[in-house]
Amino acid sequence: MKISFIIPAFNAERYIATCLNSLKPFLALGHQLVLVDDGSTDSTTEIAKELLKEEENVIILQQTNQGQSVARNRGLQQATGDYIWFIDADDYIDEEAGRVVAEAAESQEFDAIVFGLKLDEGGQSVPSPVLQRRTYPDGIDYFRRSNMQATFRTYPVNKLFRRSLILEHDIRFPEGRIYEDMQFNLTFFLHAGQVLELPANPYHYVLSNPASSTNKNLIQKRDLAALTSVVEATEMLDTGKYKLSSSDLAFQVLVYTFLSSCLLKKYIPLSFSDKEALEFVQQTMKHTLFKGAVRRCAQHPSIGLKRWAMALCLWLSPRLSRYLINWMI
Repeated sequence: MKISFIIPAFNAERYIATCLNSLKPFLALGHQLVLVDDGSTDSTTEIAKELLKEEENVIILQQTNQGQSVARNRGLQQATGDYIWFIDADDYIDEEAGRVVAEAAESQEFDAIVFGLKLDEGGQSVPSPVLQRRTYPDGIDYFRRSNMQATFRTYPVNKLFRRSLILEHDIRFPEGRIYEDMQFNLTFFLHAGQVLELPANPYHYVLSNPASSTNKNLIQKRDLAALTSVVEATEMLDTGKYKLSSSDLAFQVLVYTFLSSCLLKKYIPLSFSDKEALEFVQQTMKHTLFKGAVRRCAQHPSIGLKRWAMALCLWLSPRLSRYLINWMI
């Protein structure tokens, strides 16, 4: 069994050494690393080449700046492993916990292996989500249960994906925008067989990178791509090709949680001092799909007390909820 680590990198010279050094123990075991430099103007590639010059199973590519999705998709073209593990260049892996994940993949009986992360910020490292060891018969069952349990994450870095399934169904990241992860994850799990969930947290997700495309202090019109992702996911499910429909409660919970996290959590605090941020918040709250998801979630306390209470507030009084959410954040 071999894992292909795919790293898209852009101006990551401050972080890339930590990231790559954390992967060296896995390269020594015969796993593969594919690094795609997405048009960096700093020393990212030079540092990577120097650090990895003695390593085998390494591919370093350079391209003009085209975005993270293009870089990941290009990395997929070069990957040869049984499983894919996407790594961001400013994050890193804990060796001991990473070995737990790799050992679980040895049997190759699972299409996906899901694990937790550690959120690193201000000198603290907080596990999220906290998982138990569970096996799900297929990806749709995992999607439903994990969304109801509030453990589903749309980013790809806390998962191993079976490469053959990605190739079979031509699963790729939508290019040219951010928040592209949801589409990739959802498409993969619609096709996936058995899924293993592990109580391990090998991935350190570093939140203090000021250059991050999702920096919580930056007002960016492209953040509205979160709405685009929801629309596209809904349209895909509405084709009737899958055993999951857009009206499924688990998907409605995802829409509500995803947009609340990507847009409301970021822009509500900014909306009290910035007109454009306020427009983002209002556009989200008025969006048909978000309003429908909020209404559905407000009717189901089973989604968890905190999420249900916030959904109920958003449903009954969007204006008041803006102040409440700002206070809670």
